[in-house]
Amino acid sequence: MDIRIEKTDRAIEKAFMELRARQPLEKIKIKDLCALAKVNKSTFYAHYEDIYELSSRLEQKLIRIILESVPNVELTGSNTEQLTRDLFHAFVQNQDAVNILFSGARQGIFANCIEKGLRDRLSAKDPTFAADLDRGILLSFCVQGCFYAFTNNSSRMDEDHLVDLLAAIAKAAQSLNSKE
Repeated sequence: MDIRIEKTDRAIEKAFMELRARQPLEKIKIKDLCALAKVNKSTFYAHYEDIYELSSRLEQKLIRIILESVPNVELTGSNTEQLTRDLFHAFVQNQDAVNILFSGARQGIFANCIEKGLRDRLSAKDPTFAADLDRGILLSFCVQGCFYAFTNNSSRMDEDHLVDLLAAIAKAAQSLNSKE
């Protein structure tokens, strides 16, 4: 990609994140975004259809970054515990972007997208995963539970203690699932 295009994209993305941190998506005006990014409106529209496309691209980019930071997705043995640890650390490393892009009612969308991405990866590795309700529920529990604990407790509890607790819960849930 042309370095000028990359620079323009970064300027627009940075300006968007600054504005989005202060106000809801619906209140962001293209003219304010362009002024902050120091680009013309025509430049913005050459890159994006509208503010919603920009937001959607940034959301997808963040989800991809988080999914890529969870290297080995498996729901067996201690891997469930490791998955929970990896997810929590990915959430922490991207906390500002998560809080800005997926605030309010959009929180559930974020967790569901992460879960779907992991579900797709697990199904691609193991075609039996999609039909295994127990492992599907375990994945939902790990992703949704980890994200809920992250959003509601990460500022109130020591992060190491919280991630250890989440990992222990995931391990216990895995052991319940393996008893048949």
